[in-house]
Amino acid sequence: MTAAQPPKRQHRQPLQSFWREVSRNRLAYVFLVPAFVMLAFVNLLPMVQGAAMSFQLFNLFRPGNRPFVGLEQYQDLVRDPLFAKAFVNTWYYTLGSVTCQFILGLVAAVLLNQRIRFQGIFRGIVLIPWVVPGSLAAMMFGLLFTSAGLVNSVLNAIGFSQLGIVGPDHAWLSDTRTAMPTIIITNMWKGFPFFAVMFLAAMQTIPADLYEAARIDGASPVRSFFDITLPSIRPTLLITTLLGILWTFNSIDLIYILTSGGPFYATLTLPMWAYQQAFGRGYIGVASALAVIILGLMAVVATVYLIVYRRTVQQQ
Repeated sequence: MTAAQPPKRQHRQPLQSFWREVSRNRLAYVFLVPAFVMLAFVNLLPMVQGAAMSFQLFNLFRPGNRPFVGLEQYQDLVRDPLFAKAFVNTWYYTLGSVTCQFILGLVAAVLLNQRIRFQGIFRGIVLIPWVVPGSLAAMMFGLLFTSAGLVNSVLNAIGFSQLGIVGPDHAWLSDTRTAMPTIIITNMWKGFPFFAVMFLAAMQTIPADLYEAARIDGASPVRSFFDITLPSIRPTLLITTLLGILWTFNSIDLIYILTSGGPFYATLTLPMWAYQQAFGRGYIGVASALAVIILGLMAVVATVYLIVYRRTVQQQ
């Protein structure tokens, strides 16, 4: 009995520390109550309702008839071959977009961090893709990648079409091989400024003395980048990548405008499929089940990233 008491005290200590911290900052928590109440009505309540509807056979065209079917809709989704295709397409789109945005944003941040003339103007120009509405960016790139668009004209001018990979009048968004890469390029252009701004802000917090000491020791700019810059901005790299994955995984605007999931489901993602089920066919219950699955996947990704982020911060 006596040997079991110390662990109980250890378990009680964090709880006591938590309530002590809450009591010390109780005024701040009081001011946060309205925000939490608003979030509960705007986010939490719809999430709970959506999860409840995923267990009901709810058709938008028969709103009064909602029989309880349990996990039947989840089972039907998992057995549907289209689910596996949409699952793979979603990760293809997400990881492809975020990887390209990460690399291009990091390169842009390094260039914008240099001391050059008209630095502010260049930083403002980089932000233009970020402030362009997604619908406008989709329509713009849709015109660029048509069979008679500017992309084919440039490729034909440099002789790329002679390699036989694509034809001289290739319809990029109508080909199952090139539709998703085209959307990824569009999303890369639209989203890389966010990565660039976040990385640039983190780089500017690094003390200049570190680079000066490295230069005196004979380190090259490349060595300084890998030994000083990257380790210093690692937490920002992780949290920015997490946000990029969450946003891209749940986005449908570019896909909806450019291909609507086609051709032949080559660009169908889980959020796009949920939208089609809800507002195209009226299957609210099926769409809610898809939304719950998406929420679960994103919860797993967020948990893994936050664990890695916490360890990274503790190591610094």
